Amino acid sequence: MPHRTTSATRRGFTILELLIILALLTITASVGIPAYFARPAVTLDSAARLLAADMREVQNRAALYRLSLMVEFPEDGTGYRGIREDGKPLHSPYTDGPFVRVYPADAVFEGVRVLEVRSPQGNRVTFSPRGLAASTASIVLGFDGDTRTIRIRKDSGLVEIDDMDDPWYDSGL
Repeated sequence: MPHRTTSATRRGFTILELLIILALLTITASVGIPAYFARPAVTLDSAARLLAADMREVQNRAALYRLSLMVEFPEDGTGYRGIREDGKPLHSPYTDGPFVRVYPADAVFEGVRVLEVRSPQGNRVTFSPRGLAASTASIVLGFDGDTRTIRIRKDSGLVEIDDMDDPWYDSGL
């Protein structure tokens, strides 16, 4: 019969210890994550990257389907939407609905605004059926006094973002 001792070596954690660790991690995350995303640079850089990716998505669809497609920015600066030449919305690649971004409706981007759209098409950026930008355009996003400018080149259709904390390069895809 094996010999038992009262001072046997423990292995692992008790449920109580695991619950305490999980509670500490939850508290840390609930304080740290909002503080991280409240930094203007993080929020604005993320919004600029998302806009650049969405511009690229509309551009790629224009070339794929050989249609003239646009990204339209409402006058109130709350976001943007992908539309066809006839004004009908594009289908979102991310949801079952229309291709629309509304910054106030997304907690991560609450406070982000489209401050200015510089385009010969007014509040639209148009991509030809070949996927090329119809003209050079720039969109200025703002958050908490900070700005990022997204530029679309006419001939190449490449997208650039100015003033990022971490440089962003357009892969062309």
